[in-house]
Amino acid sequence: MAVWWVFQNKSYPRSRSGGYLWAPLVDKAGHKKSHWETMAEVQPGDIVLSSVERKIVATSVAKSTAYLAPQPDPQDAEFWAGDGRRVDVAYADLPTPFPVDELSDFFPLLSGEGGPLASDGRGKQGYLFAVDPTAAQRVLDRIGRQVDVDRILASAVEADGPGPVTTADRTQKVRVGQQKFREGVIKLWGGRCAVSGVSDQRLLIASHIKSWRLSNDHERIDPYNGLLLEAGLDRLFDEGLITFAATGAIEISSQLSSADRDALGLSSGMQIHGLHQKTKGYLLFHKQTLFLG
Repeated sequence: MAVWWVFQNKSYPRSRSGGYLWAPLVDKAGHKKSHWETMAEVQPGDIVLSSVERKIVATSVAKSTAYLAPQPDPQDAEFWAGDGRRVDVAYADLPTPFPVDELSDFFPLLSGEGGPLASDGRGKQGYLFAVDPTAAQRVLDRIGRQVDVDRILASAVEADGPGPVTTADRTQKVRVGQQKFREGVIKLWGGRCAVSGVSDQRLLIASHIKSWRLSNDHERIDPYNGLLLEAGLDRLFDEGLITFAATGAIEISSQLSSADRDALGLSSGMQIHGLHQKTKGYLLFHKQTLFLG
């Protein structure tokens, strides 16, 4: 699953209403643009971040690959000659637009080759840009605190078999998957926090190691892609302030002060007990993409 960043600005309301992304094949001089060509790489299930005036205003999930189509917006059609590529998407608005400046610590990752931003955080001139996988994990986790997750995930789930499927159907399928995942994680870890051993279910969270948004269908319900952690450790793990080595030993981010480490009761001797071999690959992904080092 890939994550994309689209600059829409004035065209956003109409694209949002029509449920699409669209970019021309060539400009009026017949020249191709790399930021239009990326439309051909979008796959169903990919996530798109809509940027309008230096704010991320919505996320969307691609429902199709790109196909040839005329400019769907009559107000913009006069600016482009001929057909372009269209991708149908399901939009989910953020309750509050998310300022791009709040991602400043990720600018180095977002400004690499093919990325959407310049090193100072300004948007590059263009339309659709790929988001570095490491940045994608961190950006989605940060803005995801505001997002109606069920709505996004429901849009991403494709029904099996013919016939129309409602949003309620998709949402129900997602919730069933989430429940199956939680039950599997609890069973795998013996109903105890993988680190502290706490067993009170009211204090435990079955957390994805590789986030649901970036996982494929198998990974989303794979209990080996989960840790059962008490709430405080789970929050630290989700924020990238702790991770775990292949041995199970904790690694604590240098961004966490010594005073806060002591207040939280963190120590270098903490570790996952009974680490499963199949979980190690997911932990490596977490360390490489989310851990703040």
